[in-house]
Amino acid sequence: MKKLLGGCLIVVVLCAIALAVGAFFLYRAASPVIDNARNYLQGLSELSELEREIKNQAPYSPPDSGELTEAQVQRFVRVQDAVRAALGQRMTEIEAKYKHLNSDGGQQPSISEVIGGLSELGNVFMQARRFQVNALNAEGFSQTEYSWVRDRVFRAAGVEVTSMVDLRKLEEAVKQGTGVESIGVDQLPSSNVPEKNRALVKPHMSKMDDWLPLAFFGL
Repeated sequence: MKKLLGGCLIVVVLCAIALAVGAFFLYRAASPVIDNARNYLQGLSELSELEREIKNQAPYSPPDSGELTEAQVQRFVRVQDAVRAALGQRMTEIEAKYKHLNSDGGQQPSISEVIGGLSELGNVFMQARRFQVNALNAEGFSQTEYSWVRDRVFRAAGVEVTSMVDLRKLEEAVKQGTGVESIGVDQLPSSNVPEKNRALVKPHMSKMDDWLPLAFFGL
């Protein structure tokens, strides 16, 4: 009986050791993922702080016609160029992630995949957002007006950015811990594009490919 109890005790001790060793290696394997997730959520929490730094907080009422003005398009162009110039070589990280997410046989990535891409971009995404806020202030844009102009510029160019992220919806999803699948920008029917918008955007068509990675991630 003592031998049996002794044998059982040895088995229990060995199992405990095995579990402890397994837990240690599991923790080591999982800790980078945990750290990345923690850092990502910490970065996203800065979105609301950055938005408060936008000087123009006035509500924007778009025209019923949906038409852009030449001044709006020019200001939008300057914002895009300013962000790309400020990012410098780091812009290649955003471009590479955008190309990766769009290289799966023409299949549009899901919002969850886009969020995964954002988590991998980490600091460069938040850096781009900071540069964008500075550019919005330089051009007198509110976030609402800028988003409206951006969406119509790409629509007028005939460019589908179906996985574009709405940063305000993303911020709310992070705060509430839910609603991630609803953070995409609402899409407009192509038939609703005014001819004036097409004419205003036409001179800038050659830059669309350069701007797409930023727009894709909601910038």
